[in-house]
Amino acid sequence: MGEVWREEKTIDVGHPPERVFDYLSRWHLVGEWDRSVVAAHKRSPGTPAVGSRYELRLRFGWQTVPMTYTITAMNRPHRLELSGRGRQFQVLDRIRIGATPTGTRLTYTVEVGFDRPFNPVVHRIGAHVFKRSAEKAIRRLRTMLCGAAQPPALTALTRMADQAIVPGLIGFTRIGHRMGRCRRPVASGLYTGRTILLTGGTSGIGRAAARAFLRKGAHLVVVGRDVDKLNNLRGELSSIRDAGTIDTQLADLSLMSDVRQLAERLNRRCGRIDVLINNAGGLFTNYGRTAEGIERTMATDLVSPYLLTRLLLPSLKAAGSARIVNVASGGMYTQAMRADMLDVGPIEYDGATTYARAKRGLVMLAGHWARELAPWGITVHAMHPGWVDTPGLARSLPAFHRQLAPLLRTPEQGADTIVWLAAAPDAARASGHFWLDRKIRATHVFPHTRGTAADAAALVKALDRMCQTASIG
Repeated sequence: MGEVWREEKTIDVGHPPERVFDYLSRWHLVGEWDRSVVAAHKRSPGTPAVGSRYELRLRFGWQTVPMTYTITAMNRPHRLELSGRGRQFQVLDRIRIGATPTGTRLTYTVEVGFDRPFNPVVHRIGAHVFKRSAEKAIRRLRTMLCGAAQPPALTALTRMADQAIVPGLIGFTRIGHRMGRCRRPVASGLYTGRTILLTGGTSGIGRAAARAFLRKGAHLVVVGRDVDKLNNLRGELSSIRDAGTIDTQLADLSLMSDVRQLAERLNRRCGRIDVLINNAGGLFTNYGRTAEGIERTMATDLVSPYLLTRLLLPSLKAAGSARIVNVASGGMYTQAMRADMLDVGPIEYDGATTYARAKRGLVMLAGHWARELAPWGITVHAMHPGWVDTPGLARSLPAFHRQLAPLLRTPEQGADTIVWLAAAPDAARASGHFWLDRKIRATHVFPHTRGTAADAAALVKALDRMCQTASIG
């Protein structure tokens, strides 16, 4: 054998050894933290074990190089070794994992050997490039598991862009997603085994989020009101290889009686819920009330997620570090929300305005809950998916849909921040904020939309009364 390059790094991360080991043993995910990996695929069925094979393509200067990897030793969750082979070189990766009082200490050693020697100049240059690449990979691994050095915050520049209207609106399009899709990356391993409850997951943004969660290994519970759509979703997602698990729950979330029954089933069956995503919603152009006497938009978009969250608090508290994600809309920038706006009548009803007010209410609840639930380690977020090309948008706002069709986001792009908020370490460090494209955004653009903590408290009291009345009725 010719020259050998070797590098060893040790990092501490705040996750249990089992979670870190499981993530690193899924070697087809190595491209998440090693940017020299262009593509990686698992070629052996089942869970990772000694003998599992992987195929990789590495970026090497201006070309890509194929490699095959095999797990050669495994002692869960303490030791993992992999042997890689490429044309005229071989790689040995050794990973040692030990428990610490706050999580895990990981020591990563990589050796690269060559079948024939280099001339001294090439050797020195190559060794330097290899060292830098290895250091970057380990730094990125730590960032994906622990978060960035600086916690997220609303910057003055972002606030100015949001309030400048035109730059803010451009950010709602697919252009904004392109700018933010690599911001503050998160390791797929942080989703594995987490119980994620997703409402409105049978179509559009919710369906895209459901696919992403399942591919990342989560235990997903999807709530919908159409049994055929739920069965279709379960059939589609169950075919994904090496994925998590999916369960479905039937409930009409515009009816508080259904919400109560759903919460009772979930608290009994799940025991703990790591992430609750309040995504279900609707924009109704015509006025109408539910059988319980609540205007339909408010019932579906605000009263229902409020009641569901309240009723699921025992399971959320049991998780120890749960997250709540309220899916809002950019329309909320145009409206304020007060307690007396909950019960809108037919004469003053406007579908888009009522929808925007309900979404503003979800943002207000995120701030209120963040303060209330912090003692239980629960973080709360509101987010805006951007302008997304969905059947619901085409149906509710056809003119808007036609005019902006070339700039609208795909459902997958709209779901990105929802998925990110569910597990990103950085999100756990910034509760009560409003997010777009993995960045904290301004909550208000116009002065008349501002609300106080007293306004939020009054809204909560009014929602409590409305839920109680619906229950009695």
